[in-house]
Amino acid sequence: MNSTNRLLTLTPTSTLTPPKTKSKTKPVTHNDNMVKWANGGVLLMATLSAALNGYANSQHATVPAAGWGMGLVIPLIVLVLAKVAGKQLRRKQRRRAAFTAAAGVGLLALSVWHCAISISLLTSGIASPGALVLALPMAIAIDCGLVSCEVATLDA
Repeated sequence: MNSTNRLLTLTPTSTLTPPKTKSKTKPVTHNDNMVKWANGGVLLMATLSAALNGYANSQHATVPAAGWGMGLVIPLIVLVLAKVAGKQLRRKQRRRAAFTAAAGVGLLALSVWHCAISISLLTSGIASPGALVLALPMAIAIDCGLVSCEVATLDA
């Protein structure tokens, strides 16, 4: 059989269909321990925020133990609101997520202020405007860092 006849008599052994692709792609996994660091950050900053909020609330409450109790739960409420807003956003419930996040941001602003008051009381003994200006960046770092670390754990 010569080469010309061989080309004419060949039958296709495979079809010309594109290769099958999987409909679900695997998520990219990172081995950088980010979630462990984020969980550690949540724990550290929630503890700091709870202690500072408790101290500030106890200074102004008529019953100091009640002030401590209120102050200790504020970071937990912020965490819950951040988690719920994130889950609502994933479920495409944008208005509910925005409302939940707004409630969390309002409470976060109050927490930042209470942390700043506590830091200024602990470092200078008074809550003067100058001491508050110096304490405010640390309070923002503590409370906003808490939310940032919580957001980092949402994908876990």
